[in-house]
Amino acid sequence: MRHITSCAVLLFAASMALTSCGQKDPAKQVKSNGLPKAGTTEAASANACPVAVVDIDSLAAQSEYCKQGQKQLESKQNAYRQQLNAKGQKLQNDMISFQKKAQSGGFTSQQEGEAAQARLQKQQQELQRFQERIEADMAKATQQYQTKLRDDINAFLKEYNKDGRFKVIISKSGDNVLYTDPAVDITSDVIEGLNKLHKK
Repeated sequence: MRHITSCAVLLFAASMALTSCGQKDPAKQVKSNGLPKAGTTEAASANACPVAVVDIDSLAAQSEYCKQGQKQLESKQNAYRQQLNAKGQKLQNDMISFQKKAQSGGFTSQQEGEAAQARLQKQQQELQRFQERIEADMAKATQQYQTKLRDDINAFLKEYNKDGRFKVIISKSGDNVLYTDPAVDITSDVIEGLNKLHKK
């Protein structure tokens, strides 16, 4: 899945911010949703951590929103694969039939044999075009899904962070972020938000 951001400069800035966070007890300043609220004083601002992290792997694995999107893509891919396999099997059977007929002298004339061979070549070209089309369709469907997911995550995060508690929200996938304080991992909140969106 395409990351929300993979900019090296942004990751560097985020890692610097993470190491400089002084807030150890997020319960000192809590909103109704359980997250630290934006600082209103100099002291609060000094203790606030301006970075949040979303674990993309966990999001993809646990969010019903993401799982449903992946399921739809897989269903479409399986349907295409079945069509491709059926067309491929028919071409193979027709080629075997052609070879047997040619070897047994089943064609009444050279023209008949050449016409049958031309039909096989056309069938093979159509199969190749079909494969290219479904690959393009799948790439387009995947891109549309990823774009919608990214837009929905961005819309959720904009609302989620409308009080400005975080200055930077970065994506984490695999080990591209070496350490994350659990206090700034908002993955569960994003999963919950997307799942609510999925149920609408």
